[in-house]
Order: sequence, then structure tokens, then C-alpha cells
Amino acid sequence: MWYLKFKYKHDDCIYAPKLSKLKLSVFFYYLGHYIKGDYIYTSAIQQLNGHEKDIQKYARYMKDHKQVVKCEVHGSTIITLAKNKKEFKIYESIYNSLFIYPSPAYLSSDGFEVIEVACWDRKPLENLIKTMKEGKNTTYFEILRFSQNDLEDVYLTRLLPKMPKRQEEAIKLAFENGYYGFPRRTNLDKLSKIAKVSKQTFRENLRKAEFKLLPKLISK
Repeated sequence: MWYLKFKYKHDDCIYAPKLSKLKLSVFFYYLGHYIKGDYIYTSAIQQLNGHEKDIQKYARYMKDHKQVVKCEVHGSTIITLAKNKKEFKIYESIYNSLFIYPSPAYLSSDGFEVIEVACWDRKPLENLIKTMKEGKNTTYFEILRFSQNDLEDVYLTRLLPKMPKRQEEAIKLAFENGYYGFPRRTNLDKLSKIAKVSKQTFRENLRKAEFKLLPKLISK
């Protein structure tokens, strides 16, 4: 299996300007695509990271954008169907039925995308590199890795289990501030102050959220 990871930026991205303004980042989970007329339609799940009020602003922006045909909002998770002109070859190239997407793409608040793609053959990935690199709207392109190796892990996305808003906010706050890092970069005292609740309340919300997530992570 051939594997390609690259960093990319283009000035016709409909997501990056708003994400940058709101200081949000997002994981994109590719769902599928189809071509109709002069457009290529792409479906994706967007999992946003940032403050709730900014996520809500971004969700409204998605719903109002002329290139977003359909949009569903579930808290910090947004499901979209967007259309892009076929004349911009990058879209038809990256959404190739020959490709496997081992992990979600990541779009940071500074407008850069990091994308991972795998394929049984090398040539389609070489063609992708050429198209992305030479695209008329490409402003940055860097290959981070291009190699032949076994594809050991493929990330299969699933939506977060349904949980109360405060539990979801607690576990996201903990993750974003390094509570699950090694070494741990924060503690419950600091997190509860950020959340503006008592330490006991924050601990309870966090533990309940973890209890709901763990079965999803370790189930066979």
C-alpha cells in the first residue's frame, strides 16, 4: 500500500477564512462524493474544536454559504454537502474512488490542511501530488511523507455518543488543555476554574463523559 501525507493551503477554501476568524480548528471526515453537471458534490462530517459560541457562528456561516447545499448541526459536529466547480481539478483529484483515507483531514485555524491518503498503486498518488501542487489556487504544498508500507491503522469515524451538553464540554475542555497528555499539563482545579463550576461538579461531568466514551473506544 502506498501512503501520502501532505500539508496544503488554497485561497478558494470556503472553510479556512471563517475558521481563522473564529480561531477554530476542524477534523474533516470524508463521506463520499458525486459529480452532477459542472459541479462535484462532497459530503463530510466536520468535528470542530473551539469555544461554543464561535462554533455556533461557524454553523450559521455554513448554513448560509451558497456552496453548502445541505447542512445538519449537532453541537460541535456539522454534516455538510458542499459543491465545487469541476474546473478546479483539485477537488476531483482528492476525491478519487481509488483512494483510502486512513485518518480525517485536519484544518487548523491558520488555514493549513493536513491530509492523509493511501492507494494500492503509486501512480494515482503521483498524479494527485502534481495536481495539488500545480493548482491555480494553491498557495502552499508540502509532502510530509510518501512511502510504501503496510497500512496498520484506519480511523473509522463515529459520532460521539449522545451526552448532556455539560459532559461534552467538560471532556473537550480537558482534552484541549492537555489533561490527557503525558505529562499531564493541567489539573481539575484549573479546568473547573475555566469552566466556572466547582471542582466536584467538573469532576462528575468529566467522569460521566468518560464512562460513555470508553465503551466506544474499547468495544470489539
